[in-house]
Amino acid sequence: MTIPFSILWDLDGVIVDSGELHYQSFKAIFEEYGYDYPYSTFIESFGRNNDSVIERAINHKPSRQMKEDIEKRKEEWYCQHIHQNLQMFPGALHWLTWFKFKGFSQAIASSAPMENITRSLDEFQLGNFFDAIISGCRIPGKPDPKVFLRAAAALETPPSRCIVIEDSLAGMQGALAGGMKCITVATTHPRSSFGQASLALERLTDLTEEQIYRLTQT
Repeated sequence: MTIPFSILWDLDGVIVDSGELHYQSFKAIFEEYGYDYPYSTFIESFGRNNDSVIERAINHKPSRQMKEDIEKRKEEWYCQHIHQNLQMFPGALHWLTWFKFKGFSQAIASSAPMENITRSLDEFQLGNFFDAIISGCRIPGKPDPKVFLRAAAALETPPSRCIVIEDSLAGMQGALAGGMKCITVATTHPRSSFGQASLALERLTDLTEEQIYRLTQT
């Protein structure tokens, strides 16, 4: 059976449980600048790129120099603490393996900087599962669909034949805006938040082969 669909994975909150590490890295740097950074603010912007996170956290548009300094120091802090501070979500490795075995092409479509992505994948030796790795760090962030469209183009797959796996509202909105199907997992937002998703799950372990095949036939 030939499968004409590709799988576009978000990374943080879907494959790797990195939310707390991202929060602590932003919090440490924002506090050095004199800004409080409550967890509720972090969750509101989870899944967006660093530009969006910084602007929301300080409640105004930062200077270019300030933005670059915060981004650089945050990513350095994060990458220094990746080892042994990340875990894979249950079900992620199973589905990465299953999709590869069944002939689906797969890509990472993440808002994170490329070094952040590659270090996370290296931590769990996941790089061989992916035919493309796309960072949305320097392009308009989710819910803009550009990172997904770039991933689809890299896989040479029409957007209508892509299934995105996401955990954020912005990611879901971006996938749908790009004309793609979207599976969501409720790792950062309640399942009830994802009413527009093609398939809304509590966790990846709830996904079934029947549900995947159904999505490829609609």
